[in-house]
Formats: sequence, structure tokens, C-alpha cells
Amino acid sequence: MSSKKRDVSKEISGLLLIVLALLLALSLCRQWLPAFGPGLTALIYGVIYLIPMLVYIKSHRYKSRNAFRLKMVSPKYWLFVLLFGLSVCLICTLINVGCTALFRAVFKVDFQNSIVDLTGTDTGTLILTSVLLPAFAEELLLRGLVQGEYEKYGITIGVLLTSLIFALFHTNPMHIPSLFVAGVCYGVLTVMFRSVWPAILAHAINNGVAVFVAKQSAFIRYLLQDKLFVIIAVLVCFLILIFTLKMLETAISEQLGKFSKAKRSTRSLAYGDPLLSPWLWIFAVLCIGKMVYNGFFK
Repeated sequence: MSSKKRDVSKEISGLLLIVLALLLALSLCRQWLPAFGPGLTALIYGVIYLIPMLVYIKSHRYKSRNAFRLKMVSPKYWLFVLLFGLSVCLICTLINVGCTALFRAVFKVDFQNSIVDLTGTDTGTLILTSVLLPAFAEELLLRGLVQGEYEKYGITIGVLLTSLIFALFHTNPMHIPSLFVAGVCYGVLTVMFRSVWPAILAHAINNGVAVFVAKQSAFIRYLLQDKLFVIIAVLVCFLILIFTLKMLETAISEQLGKFSKAKRSTRSLAYGDPLLSPWLWIFAVLCIGKMVYNGFFK
């Protein structure tokens, strides 16, 4: 297939629109459906995310491993990815605190539901439905496939545009700034290792911390009354950020150093303007419409 005849943005945003439409349909029907068990939840994620992606890959004759960026990462970087995920979580938490206070003051927000709620009640189901499956499915779609396609216009455009899509995808205006920042971090991580696995792990860490904080909020508020605990917590967070920056410097040198002199592709314009796809704008309108429908703006 000739690249000059392809409108990559239109194709990949069409895939995003299909996934979004399936999520919206599930969200609207959720009130009439019974509680989902872990097996049924995994099946739903497969239908909504994996099937459209596999159809897209097969129609373009891509190799699944390359399209999803399933290259394995050396174990020596696992500690760095762990710290990176914790650091992103800390940064996003601070952003969320400020944005939540602002939105509640200006728009009088009364709840924070995302696009669809597939969470369970027991611990095992909660870990599967709120931590592992979302991280795996979303990163495989966005950082694995979508960012890879948008990188045909350039790595910076690929990372930033995919991060914006990632933020809108959750249809929660209070979390859009932190989700965008997290998306950029996950995108950079994917570019650095040419693999989606670090982003999946970092995303799962973020989800896991968020679920833990939500479930143990009363206990955490009790601990925050202890000044010594607060001091120790701040020091630990500071050390995590420092070690992450140190290891990031090493990882960038090792992973990207040999590619620093690579020439930028001159064929990116052959794929058209990434922002001219009508499906991309319809996707954005539907995400904003879902926010309004949820009652965020009053």
C-alpha cells in the first residue's frame, strides 16, 4: 500500500471512534445490566478494545507484535519503570487536587464518574477491573497502536496528540490536565523503550495507587493528622522523584543515545494533516458530550 494514498489520521481516529462508541453504548446500558464478574469483564474488554484493534491491524497487514510494540524490556530497567510509575502518580495526584478544587468551586461538580464503570466489589475483581485490564487495554490501544500511527507525522505530534486523546477518553474534565501529563509520560516511556510494556506497568501502578487511596481514604485522612507521618511521607515522595530523575537520565542515555543523530522522516506530509480528520473531531465532541451528560457542567 502506498503511503501517499493513506490518510493515517482518518483511519486511526475512525478506530478510536468505534471503541468510544462501544464504550458509550455500554455506559448507557449499564443501568439495566447485572453486575459483571471478572470473566465477563475480561470478555467485554476484549470485544470493545481488542477486536477492533485486531481488525485494524489485519486490514493494514501489520504484524501484531510490531503494531502493539510488544518488544520485551530488559529486567535491569524494571526498577526504573516502577519508580517512574510512582513519580507520575505523585505528580498527577498534585494536579488532581488543584483541578478538583477549581472545578468544584466553579462548576459545582457533584460526582466524578469516568466513561464506564466495570469495577467489582471484592478485592480480586477490583484489581482486575480497575487496575490491570484498563492499563493493558488502554495502553495497547493508545500507546501501542494509535501513537505508533500518529508518529508517522513525527514523534512529538504522536506523543502529544495521543496524550490529548487519552485525556478526553476518560470523559472527566477534572482529570484532563493530569491525564494529559500522564499520557505524555507514558508516551515518552514507550518511545524510549520502543515497547508498550513499561507504559502498561506505569499505568497499572497509577491505577493501583488510585484504587488504594479511594478504598482507604478514611484511614489515610487519619494518618495525615500525624505530623511525623506527613514529614516521612513527603521525604519518601521526594526521594522517589530524585531517584526517578537519576535513573531517567541513565535510561535516556542508554536507550536514545544511539538514535540522537537519526534523521527525521521527510514523508510525514504524505499522510495529510492529522487534525483534518472528521472522525477525530467527532470523537472529541462525543467525549465532551458525555461530560455534559454526566452532569459535570451545571
